[in-house]
Amino acid sequence: MTDDTPQTEVTGTSTAHATMLRARALARLRTANNYWIATTRPDGRPHSAPVWGVWLDDGLWFGTMGQKVRNLAALPYAVVHLDSADDVIMVQGTVEVVRDATRLGRAAEAFRAKYVDGETGEPFDVYPALGEEPVLYHVIPETGWAWLEGAYVSHNTRWTFSADGSPV
Repeated sequence: MTDDTPQTEVTGTSTAHATMLRARALARLRTANNYWIATTRPDGRPHSAPVWGVWLDDGLWFGTMGQKVRNLAALPYAVVHLDSADDVIMVQGTVEVVRDATRLGRAAEAFRAKYVDGETGEPFDVYPALGEEPVLYHVIPETGWAWLEGAYVSHNTRWTFSADGSPV
């Protein structure tokens, strides 16, 4: 992340408040348990499903299979949002397929540090779920939004990320 002043669109709130909302949103993205991933099917229909993920290198890393894999192969772009509709946080950006063992290893360590295997109580090992040819997906965010429901007019912000996914 950079320490630069964020480039924000502020609606009904001060720049200081927008900066606070952005910092709070990024903190929640780092600590969230579940992330909703919205993708577009090859025929143009939307698809949304929850995943486990880790916020690493200023972007979301997640594993998946099925429909999301087909969607991302056709259109590597996603919207990510957290569970709450009252305390809204969303980012959108391009999605890269990661097969590099070093990068996968860093992400796998982050999964182990964050999640616990529900059956064993041990740190969650993402590798068995990834199959024989491990692949993770990395959302490189371009735009983020945050707002509080009931105070949308006075407490909402939008910001952009740099090309490497760090907020600017």
